[in-house]
Amino acid sequence: MYVNQFMTRDVTMLSTNSTIQDALQFFLDKRIDIACVTDSLQLIGIVTKYSIYRALLNKYSLDSTVTTSMIKNVITINESASLYLARDIMIDAKISHAVILNDNKEVTGIMSKSNIIEGITSEVNIVVDRLHLLLENLQDAVILVDLDLNLTLLNNAARAIFHFDSKNLHQPIKDIFPQFIKPLQKTLVNDDIIEAKRINLIKKTVIASFIPVKKLQITEGAMVVFRDVTAYESIANELETTKRLKETLNSAIELAYDGVVITNKTGNITMANNGFLELYQLNKIDEVMHQPISTIAPEIPANKSLILFESIKAEMIEINEQTCILTQTPIFQDGEVIGMISKIMFQQLDVWKGLFHRMSELENELTYYREELNNYTDEQDYFDNIISVSPKMNLLKKEASIGAKSQANVLITGESGTGKGLIAEGIHKASEQQGKFLIVNCAAIPSELLESEFFGYEEGAFTGAIKGGKKGKFELAEGGTLFLDEIGDMPLTLQVKLLRVLQDKKFERVGGSKTIHANVRVITATNKKIFQLVKDGLFREDLYYRINVIQIHMPALRDRPEDIPALCNFFIQRFNRSMNKNITGISDKAIKILEAFTWPGNIRQLENILERACIYSDTNIIKESNLPDGIIIQTHQNNFKITTNENKQTITNHKDLINESEKMIIIDALRSSSGNKTDTAKLLNISRSTLYQRIKKYNIKEVSIFGDTNK
Repeated sequence: MYVNQFMTRDVTMLSTNSTIQDALQFFLDKRIDIACVTDSLQLIGIVTKYSIYRALLNKYSLDSTVTTSMIKNVITINESASLYLARDIMIDAKISHAVILNDNKEVTGIMSKSNIIEGITSEVNIVVDRLHLLLENLQDAVILVDLDLNLTLLNNAARAIFHFDSKNLHQPIKDIFPQFIKPLQKTLVNDDIIEAKRINLIKKTVIASFIPVKKLQITEGAMVVFRDVTAYESIANELETTKRLKETLNSAIELAYDGVVITNKTGNITMANNGFLELYQLNKIDEVMHQPISTIAPEIPANKSLILFESIKAEMIEINEQTCILTQTPIFQDGEVIGMISKIMFQQLDVWKGLFHRMSELENELTYYREELNNYTDEQDYFDNIISVSPKMNLLKKEASIGAKSQANVLITGESGTGKGLIAEGIHKASEQQGKFLIVNCAAIPSELLESEFFGYEEGAFTGAIKGGKKGKFELAEGGTLFLDEIGDMPLTLQVKLLRVLQDKKFERVGGSKTIHANVRVITATNKKIFQLVKDGLFREDLYYRINVIQIHMPALRDRPEDIPALCNFFIQRFNRSMNKNITGISDKAIKILEAFTWPGNIRQLENILERACIYSDTNIIKESNLPDGIIIQTHQNNFKITTNENKQTITNHKDLINESEKMIIIDALRSSSGNKTDTAKLLNISRSTLYQRIKKYNIKEVSIFGDTNK
């Protein structure tokens, strides 16, 4: 800040010939208090209002020259002097104006007290602006508070760190930074600075200093200067972790029995253990650090790992006339090779030779046992379509596998939906017969057509017989297996003919006379109590004993609830493929409900319920809410009450419990199908006639499903 920046340049110049009247006229016109008397711009003296007043009082006239009132002893200041020097000169001389001269002693301006104040004020403003700019651009966050600890200032760093704005000003700092309260109070009370205090804010860690703010030696508030060191602490923790890992690695390498050496990507050694030094007869690690491995250990190849990115496994090399085994692998970081690690086995290799021999023996034993296991597993694979984990089912599959090796007839009993057809197909596969596996449902074919279905017929045997005749199932299953499902529904007339085929292994077509030999294994199945049918005269006793050489009873699903989770998983995966869904499982609560249900329809019913649940599931987990109400009601209540149009009765026995479950399932299916009987029958996997029979049996009315339609 210099004089020539703030001096008044519009100076009134008078000559020695100028009169007092001329000076007064200049003072009035320009409203100034001082004029310079010069000769060729050289200063002679100055005239002021007060000097003219004194001249007039001394009886000088207005026409007198200004020399009569001129002040010759004038304080002058060079125009290049600093503003503060000018201020000091004027204060010392106790004057309000000074004449400003250039280097040639020529008058260039006047410096007044107001000019000094203007200059100093301007400088103060500049300093304030610079301080504000500095404050706003500091990397450290700064906040100011008054004596009441209300926020008065936030710099850019503080606003950026905490996303503050002007709305936060004048708020109590306790509402924003309660962690700053105690150190601020201490700073204001002690009027002292608190430096570098570590403080934990919400999700941030800062290093803060607390400084009292004073004006004229009076404390008016305090300043907090802090820096967010959260990232630095994270880096410090990582560095500490890295340091510990390095120390651990060093310890592990030193404890290694073999020689270990690590290089960077250029092949220079960065780490080696005592075993490596011993192998190369070196004394200090400093002898190898940062040296090319090709120089220290030329026997160890580096190109394979560092250039080709390949590993070396148990390669024989010779170092100092000593046979060694080298293992080497590249070190990757972010997909790039940053070095390699080499391990050299050289001590007591004869011990390792014995160990390798023993490992070879163990591998041969493992191969033997693996083959035995595969042989055992192959036997089980014939029944891999029967999902089970229960010991009861595993024993049944083992017995079926043993029985399959013979040609004896097999009778499979069990409730509907337990998987009798699957076990029959498994027996056929396990028997390794070359012929086909054919199925005849004795309950689905009219009785008058069963005989021709079994034995075939000749051309012209009856009206409608096709030209050339037709082979029956026994002929088509030659060399294979014929599975007669629902044999308990076979008419007595056909039972006689079937008995003859099983006894004599031969038959004739309907309408034919040629005897045909039957090389067929017969497997039968029924969901009825067939021995009771024998007692009632509905099934031939001799046929019963003929088909019942090997009997396999399929347990109901309620008798093996431990299989339900595995079955659920199997069906869910199947429905994911068919429905293009991504259901990952079933909740534990839903599993417990399914395990507690009595399953009158067994596995077939479980499959239908899971298919429905997969259709309606809006998440990737089947939950309790996706199960039919009937199942949930049965498993959640100990006693069921059935409401009909006529009365209410309490379920007290197992049969009633099954009936109630079936009724609730039908109601739930009707609701899902909006009362459409055809869709309901498809959903339940039963015929429409069977559905109508069940609706009539359980007295299911439309009001039971959709509520009172009269409302």
